[in-house]
Amino acid sequence: MTTNAVDLLQQQQDNLNQLMGLLDSELSAFKNRQADEVYQIAQNKNELINQIQQIDKSIAELADLDHLKTQDDFAAKVEQIETTLAQVKSKNAVNERVIRTSLNNVQRLKQSILALKNSDAMTYDKQGQAKTQTLGKGIKA
Repeated sequence: MTTNAVDLLQQQQDNLNQLMGLLDSELSAFKNRQADEVYQIAQNKNELINQIQQIDKSIAELADLDHLKTQDDFAAKVEQIETTLAQVKSKNAVNERVIRTSLNNVQRLKQSILALKNSDAMTYDKQGQAKTQTLGKGIKA
């Protein structure tokens, strides 16, 4: 296996490990309601994903890629990377479910508060979300 291929595969593995750590930090920050930290982690995740895509493109453009695929050590390293990637996807799905559930709970709370506050002015939008509408101070005859 060429040095360039070894370096690229190691970079890919390192990036995926970093992404795994960011996903752990994201879940922790979200549980602790640290919105600024969640935002920063999301930016870092985006940068890492861009790096992963770039390295993947570089690996695909290796001149001797067909030959490398036949080598056992290359195939083993790729399999290890794919295993890590599957773990990253699984963690990401968990984080997504936690965030979606939390957002849904906030939305339900918002609708409940609106219903209590302005029950006589409650309307719904096209998506079925509650909203209040003030019609002014009333009609003067």
